[in-house]
Amino acid sequence: MGKKLRVAIIGAGMIANAGHIPAWKNQKAAAEIVGVYNHHLERAQATAARHGIPHAYDDLARMLDELRPDVVSVTTPNMAHKPHTIQALQAGAHVVCEKPVATTYADAVAMFDAAQAAGRKLFVAQTGRFTADSIAAKEIADSGQLGEVYYAETSSLRRRGVPKWGRFHMREHSGGGPLLDIGVHALDLLLWLMGNPPVIAASGQTYLKLAHREEGLITSLADSGAPVGVHDPRPYDPTEYDVEDLAAGFLRCQNGATVSIKASWAANVPEGMGGTFLLGTEGGLRLRPLLLVRNMGSYQVDITPIVPRDPDVPFYGHWRLMEHVVRAIREEEEPSVKREEALNVIRALEGLYRSAAEGREVVLE
Repeated sequence: MGKKLRVAIIGAGMIANAGHIPAWKNQKAAAEIVGVYNHHLERAQATAARHGIPHAYDDLARMLDELRPDVVSVTTPNMAHKPHTIQALQAGAHVVCEKPVATTYADAVAMFDAAQAAGRKLFVAQTGRFTADSIAAKEIADSGQLGEVYYAETSSLRRRGVPKWGRFHMREHSGGGPLLDIGVHALDLLLWLMGNPPVIAASGQTYLKLAHREEGLITSLADSGAPVGVHDPRPYDPTEYDVEDLAAGFLRCQNGATVSIKASWAANVPEGMGGTFLLGTEGGLRLRPLLLVRNMGSYQVDITPIVPRDPDVPFYGHWRLMEHVVRAIREEEEPSVKREEALNVIRALEGLYRSAAEGREVVLE
């Protein structure tokens, strides 16, 4: 088994408390959380007390120097991913960075370059790949049953699901809105199922029509993606909202395939609208619920794979992710999210934002 990995957590917000920390604690035979950092010491201390973590810090350099962690989870706002990740890598730790890995392609490149220079691994928490349905869909896609995938569509649409407990709605902290927050999961999963064809052009549009208004609606934290883990919410002010509440786009891939994507935190859509599907020359595939569409002899058939359900655990994808991280650090398997895959996703998202700003399709260098 070897010695336990020493884990440190950077950030003490929702995804740290609900995703990363429970997932690491589930790896109790292979890992132990030794410390947590937050810019506000009282939040780090509260998180440490809540989860039985022995050390809390408001000085990141001091935590890295004193604890010498083997691996660090970066769970801070998007704009802080790059500096926190590079600092942890240079201190000798492997890093699990919450999605999106960065807000720009250049920053993502710098982070992977830093990992290579330090001789450490950078894992991106694209946990949409780690659900039972996604794993089954990947096996079906890789088996050739779809043939040549030439068109695919994905959407992640919330009716009223603005994450109001933190700073997601402020560009200076998040870098973008739902396209970067939930659209990144949808696009990563889709391109992974397609075999990661390089995205070469993007045409996008962003909208801010609803989320900056005070509508007086009763919503829940679960509506905004936080069924658990919010312990000290920041007061929400809709006048601070300066990112999109809906984004839509079209991507062209090097192999001729095209992709349509939509993401929203606020839109007048029925619950459950949207989804992901792939169209190929031999078959089509829909996710959630999983459905394979093919021909069988003279007949058209719909095939419903029987996939074991994931446990009813919040953010269970993070549990599977940390199991994978442990194995990858031990050199028992390759990191699931490859550098070129993560960069392809961020380049595409950055291209969609750039296209929206410039009002035209942009070619991605």
